Amino acid sequence: MEMKRLHKLKLVFLFAWVAGFMVCWNAHPVSGKDLDFAVIQPGQPGNPVQAQPVMDAMALYVQKKLGNTVSVKGHYFNKPEDALQFMEKTPPAWGIVRIGFYSDEAQHFGMVPIASTLPEGSSTERWRLVTQKSGPDNWRGLKGEVFGNMLFEQSAAACLLFGEPVHKLPFQLKGTYRPLRSLRQVAAGKAAGAVLDIAQYKAVKPLDIFDKIKIIHTSRELPSDPVVWFGKPDQWTDSLSGILMGMNKDPDAASLLRMLQTEGFGPANKDLSSFKRGKADEICF
Repeated sequence: MEMKRLHKLKLVFLFAWVAGFMVCWNAHPVSGKDLDFAVIQPGQPGNPVQAQPVMDAMALYVQKKLGNTVSVKGHYFNKPEDALQFMEKTPPAWGIVRIGFYSDEAQHFGMVPIASTLPEGSSTERWRLVTQKSGPDNWRGLKGEVFGNMLFEQSAAACLLFGEPVHKLPFQLKGTYRPLRSLRQVAAGKAAGAVLDIAQYKAVKPLDIFDKIKIIHTSRELPSDPVVWFGKPDQWTDSLSGILMGMNKDPDAASLLRMLQTEGFGPANKDLSSFKRGKADEICF
């Protein structure tokens, strides 16, 4: 009898241990925590298939740093309609988004800035409007089409660059996947103007084509593209932002940062909350 009771007691203990383990597993999974991310850069050249190796490398880096308690997969979008469809169906945990996309969609998708990109080493950005040498000296004198790969979010871009609602501009804003080709059209007088971000401006400045164009407007200082958390931050947010902000000091991340076209990541820009605008807003920031 004593042996039977002891055997039953062991079974009860084993059952209780297994049940307790399953509760802990469900509350704190050893693996499978989904920290998928999306890089949303409307207008960037290429396509998601070409960018996927970079997304895979970023996912692997983050997962190694966080350990086996998470799973990470990266997604890339350079077409806003594809990004929006993905976000509505399967929103990721975090992402890197263009400032115009953030301005339009931050309220809708609950974006919380957790870090900033550092293009050319800076957490700020400036856009420059250029036209051909013989064109007007003021943007209000431009007529026709103005191209830029950041102009797919037309409403936000108009406010960010000109401080005016898009319908008040004397020209049309056109998103493009080929900013250099658009610049050649400007130099040849086949397009009214083009908008260059800071990286594009520095890349074009040494070229012969730079002598055929002139800058007629520069934006105010803008935040660089932010890293955002979708929804309410949790215990993973600080860990993730710490990993990102440590990449510029990690030799293992050097090639990955080059592929991501940033010199690293810094603290979230404190002014970003003022750039939450929404697509339907008629009033600029």
